[in-house]
Amino acid sequence: TLSTGKRKSDAAFLPAAAADGHPNLFAALSDENWKMISSFAAPPDVYNLSLSSVHFFREASSDNNSASSAKTSNKVVLATQLLRSSLLSSLGRVLEKSSSGITLDAVLKMGELPDGSALIAGSTIVAACLGKDWSSADVDVYCSAQAAPQVRSWLVEQANCMFVGVNDSYIDFVCDRLLYVVDTQIHHVESWGSVAKNFEGEYTYRGSNNEESESEYREQRNQWGKGAVEYANWKWKHSMKLGLLGVVPINDGSHDIKPKPGGNLPFDFDGYGGVDLIVAKTGIPASSLLDGFDLEICKASFDGKKFHIPDPHLTFAGKTRMEANRRAVVSSYVKHHRAPEERCMGMDSSLLASRTIRAVRKDVPNAPFYRLLDVAAALPDRYNPNASFWDRRGTFRNDSVVQAKWAPPVQFHNWCCALIKRLRKYQKRGIDVVDAPTIADDFRIVRYEIMSHGG
Repeated sequence: TLSTGKRKSDAAFLPAAAADGHPNLFAALSDENWKMISSFAAPPDVYNLSLSSVHFFREASSDNNSASSAKTSNKVVLATQLLRSSLLSSLGRVLEKSSSGITLDAVLKMGELPDGSALIAGSTIVAACLGKDWSSADVDVYCSAQAAPQVRSWLVEQANCMFVGVNDSYIDFVCDRLLYVVDTQIHHVESWGSVAKNFEGEYTYRGSNNEESESEYREQRNQWGKGAVEYANWKWKHSMKLGLLGVVPINDGSHDIKPKPGGNLPFDFDGYGGVDLIVAKTGIPASSLLDGFDLEICKASFDGKKFHIPDPHLTFAGKTRMEANRRAVVSSYVKHHRAPEERCMGMDSSLLASRTIRAVRKDVPNAPFYRLLDVAAALPDRYNPNASFWDRRGTFRNDSVVQAKWAPPVQFHNWCCALIKRLRKYQKRGIDVVDAPTIADDFRIVRYEIMSHGG
């Protein structure tokens, strides 16, 4: 639904501005002409145009029933049609300049999946909303666990993509990059890439001696894909030592990486991506994953049928708000953080992060991000500074109790780093975060390491 806000009435246009007897200038053009103009205009311009006259807030004929909430009606508010036309054109340009290989036609095919199966959100949709070119951004596809096999087959059959591996930075508990210490509805993230672009890269790498066709290349990857389930289960078993914290159990079969029945799943561990498939925990719809965004503008999404813009007035003005609890935590973390004088890891980084977190919790005691920190703090301390690399107990590398107790503060620190980095990234892109925490330009914060190889 398009929120109207203030707009000028038709009476604001003097009779001298009329053409061919039409009551105002806007009515001088047919609806189809306005749709064509909108397809070439940036969405913010179309949004502002729509707010300028009641002429655009009348129902008009539409050839796209998916744009209407009433499938039996072929009448849709003209402003909604114009904005949809502009957004689709803008999204097509964004996808064309991305490295994903996904086309607008493929995304519209995603709309044929059952309602709630999948959606695209994040940088791709924000860029489309603003008419910007952020060509380095990946395409982020969110889906439910139940719909994942159909979404994978959509990626293969409609988007010409292949699976290139599990994104370890989302599932590796002992990794310093992301975290599961902050509760999330995400089960795991899969990396996908364009078959054509990967084949082209393979051909360039091998040179003129490569006689393999793209179809042969794909067939070989289809054969490799038969081992994708075993590959992923091995990754989860050896990376996710999370039982002590009760976070994301080892896959019980509900998250097997497989296509729809009878479908293929091309897989190349050495391939490169451009698409992230974010799969929810069992029973969580794709739309609920958007609740984890820190910036409101990033919740804008497209499911192949409808665009969902949570706050169009701010979004189309290039502005956004930051989620209140995350804003409060970031503000406090910036205030209390003291950078180490030299590189630290393991217990040193955990103790350093813990001191900052204690100060943050005094400032922001009721933020919903501390539960697993408390669970970890209650575990027995088995850390042994004298343990050797080969010892099974007492080290970050081999002892799951040590990992579960001392890694969470490091991961919480790295989560705050990620929030600050994303905030600065969007500000550099020209987004006005209207309630952003104050962070000095010379403020520096780096991720801490849990182990020398990050798991």
